[in-house]
Amino acid sequence: MDALPLAYPANLWDRIYDIWLFIAVVIYLVVAIPMLYFMIKYRYKPGKNENGAHIEGNNALEVTWTVIPLLIVIYLATQSFVFYRQQRNAPKDAMEIKVTGFMWGWEVDYPTGKKVFAFFSPDYKIPEEQKIVIPVGKPIKVLLTSKDVIHSFYVRPAKVMEDAVPGRITHLWFQINKPGEYWAFCREYCGTQHSHMVAIIKAVPQDEFDKWVKAGVSPSTSKIELASNVKEVQ
Repeated sequence: MDALPLAYPANLWDRIYDIWLFIAVVIYLVVAIPMLYFMIKYRYKPGKNENGAHIEGNNALEVTWTVIPLLIVIYLATQSFVFYRQQRNAPKDAMEIKVTGFMWGWEVDYPTGKKVFAFFSPDYKIPEEQKIVIPVGKPIKVLLTSKDVIHSFYVRPAKVMEDAVPGRITHLWFQINKPGEYWAFCREYCGTQHSHMVAIIKAVPQDEFDKWVKAGVSPSTSKIELASNVKEVQ
């Protein structure tokens, strides 16, 4: 049995990359090797074959080099579309969270009413109460929006990214299969503190997540700390 990848849908990005790379290398070798062979074999020699032979063409060869590339393109398009649908559409059992971008951080709302403010850190040290906690092995569907400018929520281990646009709801999904802490950050330039707009996604076992999500939170305290951080870096 194959080991689980670190995160979904990163495995699909890796697979489609491998497929395209393999086909590209094969095409390169099919073209380059005969080309080099004919360059050497039929290189110019004074007094020999200075006038090329008159060739009308080869129907079989022309059909071959038309049909084979066509089949390759159809395969790549079909395979890419299949992977895209899996990458884009969250599984039906996914847990939904809402993530709202602001300058410069993320407001995360859980279905239970739990709220986390994950905002920028000048030294990239994220306190425990600002970490985005999720259960291991559970698909997470993120509903994205923004309070001010366009941000872009990027989950590094899952290799997924989506813009957070004011007045709109966009979405992405991911699943982390191993406990640990992983980076997420904004990949759309959004102002002077853009480079500090990071967050930690903390993946924990389901029972630990259940205890955490039922615990209380103080949004007012988080907002005060946010204001303090903004003042600190100005």
